[in-house]
Amino acid sequence: MKSKGTEHAEASDFIIPLNVSEVLKRPETEVIKYFQNRREDFDILGSYLLENERVFQTRPVILQQDYAIEKIQDPDIQQFAQTLFQEGIVKRISSLNDDPSKSIDFLFDAEDNLYRQGITYLSLPEMAKGDPSKFSYVNDYKNLGGGWYYYVFHYDKLKNEDEFRSLAWTKISEKERSTLTTPKEKAIVTLESGKNVGNWIDDRKLDVVISVQFDTEINGLLGPITMFFDPMTKDLIGGNPRF
Repeated sequence: MKSKGTEHAEASDFIIPLNVSEVLKRPETEVIKYFQNRREDFDILGSYLLENERVFQTRPVILQQDYAIEKIQDPDIQQFAQTLFQEGIVKRISSLNDDPSKSIDFLFDAEDNLYRQGITYLSLPEMAKGDPSKFSYVNDYKNLGGGWYYYVFHYDKLKNEDEFRSLAWTKISEKERSTLTTPKEKAIVTLESGKNVGNWIDDRKLDVVISVQFDTEINGLLGPITMFFDPMTKDLIGGNPRF
């Protein structure tokens, strides 16, 4: 059931690195300059969100244009949050206080299944390490001091990724397809560690696997549909349980 060499395949054999600077709508220098010019206000707004989480009654706290800003009780801080959205640069603000783990995220731009770009505050430096088991998902942080970072997260391309989308699509029942919110061509294809496979179909254990993920209307209840494939033989080798 095992293919020769698959167990020890290297991640670099399958990845086509993305030049993320070519797809960003806002250059890194522009985002950092915008933050540095307003850094004190970012600090004040971020601290307010972390300290007043209960006021918003959601975890994480999420602010968007015309959403939840009115819950900010300090008029100056509320005005700054409104200004960020009115200027059209920041798309979403979120925060989560799990002291000592605290984070604030100012999302500047994103493209589904391709990249996320923004400014974040992380109370613990180790939070900027990302997930080393996701080989084709790049977490790139630039330290701006004081716990603040500029970041770009992006997916590298994979060889034959459309073929893996098609293979996964054939495994989804008509009933399951009716719940999908991800079209076939937008499924997330990731190269990752075999340790991430929840349920193996057979006894093969691979160091590197291809995952294909489809979001559904009931993600919050059961989670997304995720399938894992042998990157060499392209066999379906497992999936993640949906609870």
